[in-house]
Amino acid sequence: MLVRLILLLVVGFLIYTVFQALKQAINRPSSPPPEKTVRGENMVQDPECGIYVPQGDAVSLQAGKTLHHFCSNACRDKFLTRTYKDQKT
Repeated sequence: MLVRLILLLVVGFLIYTVFQALKQAINRPSSPPPEKTVRGENMVQDPECGIYVPQGDAVSLQAGKTLHHFCSNACRDKFLTRTYKDQKT
């Protein structure tokens, strides 16, 4: 009789643990908001392709008084080409 009671308590505990884990998985956001990374670093949007990158990993370009952040050198170069092309016309 005592063995059945202990077994019932163990099974109940396991069911409770699985239920709590599922509840946390459902309520947890799938990804952090674009303003911050998991480490708390600011996210910046690439003006050329529109994706968000951590500010520390971004390629920066000072254009006059404006500081632009890019995901890669290729996006920075496309931005410069497009900007200078627009200025020439």
